[in-house]
Amino acid sequence: MKRAVLCLLILCMLLGGCRIHRREKPYFETRFLLDTVCTVRAGGENPKEAVLAAFSVIEEIQNAVNFYDENSVVSAFNRAAAHVPVSLDAHTAAIAETALTVSAASDGAFDITVAPVSRLWPFHGEEDLTVPSETEISEAEKKVGYQKLIFSKENGTLTKTEDGVMIDLGGAAKGYAADAAADAMRQSGAAWGLLDLGGNVYAFGKNPNRRDGSWQVGIQVPYAAAGTYEESVTVTDCGAVVSSGTYQRGFAYDGVYYHHVLDPKSGYPAKTETEGVSIAAKSALVADCLSTACLILGRESGTALANRFGAESYFSRE
Repeated sequence: MKRAVLCLLILCMLLGGCRIHRREKPYFETRFLLDTVCTVRAGGENPKEAVLAAFSVIEEIQNAVNFYDENSVVSAFNRAAAHVPVSLDAHTAAIAETALTVSAASDGAFDITVAPVSRLWPFHGEEDLTVPSETEISEAEKKVGYQKLIFSKENGTLTKTEDGVMIDLGGAAKGYAADAAADAMRQSGAAWGLLDLGGNVYAFGKNPNRRDGSWQVGIQVPYAAAGTYEESVTVTDCGAVVSSGTYQRGFAYDGVYYHHVLDPKSGYPAKTETEGVSIAAKSALVADCLSTACLILGRESGTALANRFGAESYFSRE
């Protein structure tokens, strides 16, 4: 009798534990944010809450860095006069600090002040597809240069040294958003998460579909159909794989294709030796900045730069 009661008690405890600690069915959601399609997946306890927390953070970041929103922190900085410190929110400050670090390390191959030039080019769905004149680019180039920015981590401010200097954080915001959103998911109780923010992939936790718990991230073949991969990168525990390529956005004019990766030093699409670069790193923000810089620098210099940040670089096969 005692044995039967004990077995029944253990069974009830097991069943009760399953109800209290069971892991819910994984949840995912897709939204259009940061000018790209964002898909977030989570598993563990409260996966829906984790995904919603991720999107809440991503929306906060979008509101702060939106180049075209006059109410954003970025727009406030772009309107500011020279030598006037502009207070940054925590998100924008974190992006600016890392972006300027990579700018210095890459000798300006990655540069958030390229905005005066990039806004001349019709890479954002404009109907009038024209190539800016040499004069327009030359004038805009005078306002480009990360050295024209002064970042104060202590005060949380960014200051321009010349009037007309502008920033665009589009080359770093998605990476930062992946890092920040993943942190929010962990805090919400997610055991694992997979975020795909338009070519910025971040994974953490154990992949429930693989025995070893690793994640496999495919590297797209440039100009091939979506889902055509030339190799894959293994991510264990947590990490990001971010890709940049000449194939991702551009337009044709008078028989010439102009891709969206501008060389900050020339104001024109970079004359790169490769069509795509993927960076694997613990931080998606670092990987995002590096992917652009390495694409412009090329295989030899780009690999050396990635190594300085403890990241791995994968260049498309020429």
